[in-house]
Amino acid sequence: MIPRTSEVNHIHVRSILFSSVVNVGDTGRLAAFSQALAIQKYEPTFDSALSGLINFPNYQAFTIPRPRPAPPKEVTMQSFNDPAYIRVGTIDILGISAAGILHIGGIHHIDLESRVKHIRNYRTNPDPKNLDIVSVPPVGRSMLDQDK
Repeated sequence: MIPRTSEVNHIHVRSILFSSVVNVGDTGRLAAFSQALAIQKYEPTFDSALSGLINFPNYQAFTIPRPRPAPPKEVTMQSFNDPAYIRVGTIDILGISAAGILHIGGIHHIDLESRVKHIRNYRTNPDPKNLDIVSVPPVGRSMLDQDK
């Protein structure tokens, strides 16, 4: 990895959560790992006793082995970086979450993993032929900007 100077004029990140990284500059090795249970209930109530019962290994999504990428084929490459600068004007990000990364610079090795199990708890069982139980309007960026 050729070391370079990273220069950023302005970064605006509204939210960064759960093992995520913002890095400006070169990195030798970066690893981030996140596990989450996303429980959607028909009745929006929080049960504190439920949080004590959560056991990630009980869910297959957290125990199955992660597939490893195949080793890259040998590639002959020649590159020249001149000048040795990475220049960035403005970055505007709504959110980075669950082992996500904003990285400006060179990186030698990166290992990111995020596993999420979604659980839906409805008042009645949904009809498998018709999954339109509760219509929820999509949230767009313009709607979020109105909250300012």
